[in-house]
Amino acid sequence: MKIARFIRVAVPLSLALCCTGTLPAEAQELPAPRGGVECRGWEREYEDAAMPAVGQTWTLDFGSDTPIGPGPFVATIHFTDESRATIKVTQGPAGTQGLTQDITYTSTRLRPCQYAVTWHEPKTGLFVTQVEDFAQHRAYDTIVDPAKGTMIHMTATFFRGQ
Repeated sequence: MKIARFIRVAVPLSLALCCTGTLPAEAQELPAPRGGVECRGWEREYEDAAMPAVGQTWTLDFGSDTPIGPGPFVATIHFTDESRATIKVTQGPAGTQGLTQDITYTSTRLRPCQYAVTWHEPKTGLFVTQVEDFAQHRAYDTIVDPAKGTMIHMTATFFRGQ
């Protein structure tokens, strides 16, 4: 009986000692904001789903050779109010450059400084869901084209325009 008690205490204790020998990790400081309003200040101001970018223009740089086509793809989005915005393609594959669309969007606050934004583009017929991360300056898009039966995913650098 005494040996069984010893084993019940000694085995977990020895496992705890051998497995916790790693050095503690230090928390890393958050990167400095790269443009626009500092996000941490929004946590107190924006407790609901209202977009913090209302009245502002933000640029989305999707890089080169996206699923949409070859070459750079850059667009701006101006948030007119809490439900309306204007999207303009400033650089893009053939047929998309200069395309401007007024959209009606809905937004859902996912966490401080991160919003899911959805809309339908009337001219192209596309349905878009975009997660806008104002802290990391990234946008993650899922675009559905019902006419072609396709869905694509893209990631952009997201920064406030001048």
